[in-house]
Amino acid sequence: MRKRTIFWITGITIIFLVTLLIYSYVIPSVNAKDVVMAGTIRQIDTDAVEVELEITRKREDQDQHMVYPVVPGWGGVTFTDELDDAWYMPSSVGSSYFDQVILEKYLKGQGKTRKSADNLIGFAIPDELGSYKLRFTLRSLDGTTQPLKNPMVYYVHNEQLLGKDLSWVTGENLEIIKEYAE
Repeated sequence: MRKRTIFWITGITIIFLVTLLIYSYVIPSVNAKDVVMAGTIRQIDTDAVEVELEITRKREDQDQHMVYPVVPGWGGVTFTDELDDAWYMPSSVGSSYFDQVILEKYLKGQGKTRKSADNLIGFAIPDELGSYKLRFTLRSLDGTTQPLKNPMVYYVHNEQLLGKDLSWVTGENLEIIKEYAE
């Protein structure tokens, strides 16, 4: 009886240690280096800006992911139906509560104010690897001309594995093109 008890305790301890070891080495299926973003923003009207964005993903992302443009004073992502085949248009635009919480936590850690994260509206791109070119407009939140201050685009990857949070956020500045006289 005593040998049997020692055997079970040893077996359970080994299984626990192996599980702990595996858990500590779990990594996300996609990391920030697998996602490259570049884009421009230009004012096209007193209350509208246009964003051209290219996102290249080097690995497939089967987990939940969203792209959020964050431009203080601007919001309401709108894609146009007039785009040709060179431009990708998401089937829906909106927000994911869990992704929004991840992004807000990231922005807070970067020292950004809550105002930076107001009106978070994003969209998803396909899971497959490849390059996706997008063109969309943002509208002034108060209907007046707003200065373009620190326009950013964020890619939020939301992944949970074995109860471990493997989520991450990466962001890129949007290049401001000065064509419109303010």
